[in-house]
Amino acid sequence: MTSGQMQGLPEFVNCILIDRLNNNKKSHLPHVHENELELFYVYAGTGQYMVDNRFYPIREGDIVICNAGVLHGEDPALVRQIHSYSVAMTGVQFEGLPPNCLIDDKAYPVVSCGQLSGHVGQLMQLIYMLSADTEHLGGLCSSLGYSMLMLAQALVRSRARNEAIDEKEQPSVLAHRVRQYLDGHHSEQMTLRQVAERLHVSEYYLAHVFKQEFGVPPMQYVMKRRIGEAQELLMNTNLPIAEVADRLGYSSVCHFNAMFKKNVGMPPGKFRQSFQSKDGEGEA
Repeated sequence: MTSGQMQGLPEFVNCILIDRLNNNKKSHLPHVHENELELFYVYAGTGQYMVDNRFYPIREGDIVICNAGVLHGEDPALVRQIHSYSVAMTGVQFEGLPPNCLIDDKAYPVVSCGQLSGHVGQLMQLIYMLSADTEHLGGLCSSLGYSMLMLAQALVRSRARNEAIDEKEQPSVLAHRVRQYLDGHHSEQMTLRQVAERLHVSEYYLAHVFKQEFGVPPMQYVMKRRIGEAQELLMNTNLPIAEVADRLGYSSVCHFNAMFKKNVGMPPGKFRQSFQSKDGEGEA
């Protein structure tokens, strides 16, 4: 569920930049704001962010919505790989939600800015620069922070509309559409999130209907398709193993060898030799 209209204007609290130069000093470990709503924006990089004791994957262009009273932050055991800004606001009141909350407690707290990412990044940079003089520019920071809140709300609403449309499609029809896409792109580097974005469906729903229809998660299906095609190439061609790995989208021969052995029970070279030996025996 998304929020309704905002009642009154919120007040800017602060804007924090965390980059490679100051991440050790300012990296946000798990914390709670009792009377503030925080928008955490990933300016660059990828990583994980915890909201309400659950870790979510985040990447460039994502906004993490941290309601007041909700524990959020980064895992201190992980090496930080992201450059981020966070804007905190207070006095936020959306119709139908508790004070300083933008989403309800069941909503997914991470939303992608998509094609707007560059503009959002510039807006966050501007807020951060202006926040150095809140005595004179505090009102302007509040206005820009309000703009960020309304943008985040619009993105959440857009996602909810898209998911509502997606879920009207028959699950089995969607599952076969996903499989058709995976069959045509299984040799490419991909993540579940990328597949979901390209097919305009939520990650959770995609994974759920696919596994329900075919018995395996989507990315496991991709892995099995790759290994199956690798077996065909090893049996029926003389392509070098490195070229087989490259054709099927593996980042390295070592990774290909490890995945092949894990699923087939022997390395690709030994697998090929076993079939060559059988051919020799038949000719004799």
